[in-house]
Amino acid sequence: MTNATEPRPATNPGPLPPPSVDDAVPPPPNRTAPTGFAPTEPPQHGRERGAGHIAALVIGCLTLLPALGMLAGGVAITVAHGVADDGFFDVTIDRIDSDGVAVAAVDLWDTAADDEDWPWVLDWLDPDIRLEARGARSTDDVFIGIAATDDIEAYLDGASFDEITSFDDRTPTYLPRAGDAVVAPPTEQTFWVAEASGPGVRQLEWEARNGDWSVVVMNADGSPEVAADVNVGVSSDAVLPIGIVLLVLGGIGVLGSVALIVVGARGRAAR
Repeated sequence: MTNATEPRPATNPGPLPPPSVDDAVPPPPNRTAPTGFAPTEPPQHGRERGAGHIAALVIGCLTLLPALGMLAGGVAITVAHGVADDGFFDVTIDRIDSDGVAVAAVDLWDTAADDEDWPWVLDWLDPDIRLEARGARSTDDVFIGIAATDDIEAYLDGASFDEITSFDDRTPTYLPRAGDAVVAPPTEQTFWVAEASGPGVRQLEWEARNGDWSVVVMNADGSPEVAADVNVGVSSDAVLPIGIVLLVLGGIGVLGSVALIVVGARGRAAR
């Protein structure tokens, strides 16, 4: 009879069998589109340009260059006004000389301010003329004067002098006027609207006005053989306002042109 408490001998299970195909990791779920439905592309959000956008682009390109020109001109004028000598824009003329008694710029102001057609222009510009002259020799007493053209022509009538007709760069071109009359010293005449005389550098300033005006450079005693170095300056109260207006208009024009170019180039979102 077998003892119920006697232990049973252990059994060896042996090596485990390899996993079957059914025990492998399941394949990923099928993500293909259901039968009968084609795959769809994501919507494209492009931009398109209409006739208005093209017109804005063209107008912006056409107006940009003039606007930049106005802006640059305004900057140049305001800067030049700021660095000008007391607001005067100066130019030094090559030495003037004459074998006669005077060098004259006849009707200097006739073309610039021809009276009756545009009288308001001169009032608005309000120009001032500054003339400086120095005798070629340090001992020379030089005279510079501005007067009505009729008065100067009557004063120099019959005398030998040279008339400045034009300038090649800064070199004057002369028209000789022959004569042999002797003139009284210019300092004794009373028809000058502005005058200066003496040794060294002589300077006068004159507020330009409508009419026909002429300028002469002479020896202070009215003798022949005139030679002097001359500087001419012009000032106007309208220069700075003109520069500021150009700056403002040019700035607005540039901003507007750039805005038109951007709008025209970008177009609008496609629907």
